[in-house]
Amino acid sequence: MPGIKGYEGKFVSLGEVSLADKALSVRVERDIDTAVRSVPNRAEWLRRVITEAAQRELLNQEVKG
Repeated sequence: MPGIKGYEGKFVSLGEVSLADKALSVRVERDIDTAVRSVPNRAEWLRRVITEAAQRELLNQEVKG
């Protein structure tokens, strides 16, 4: 199963997903940064909301939920 390094360098299983070779990285406004950094499981949350937005806005797919 694929995995990524999570909190404290431990590998976290992502199930049967295929991740890109390169990470996405963006700067955001300070208040957004503070809010996002306070989210538990931040990487998982970011992956979910970016995927949902891309499916809805770029791929014209219906978002499950």
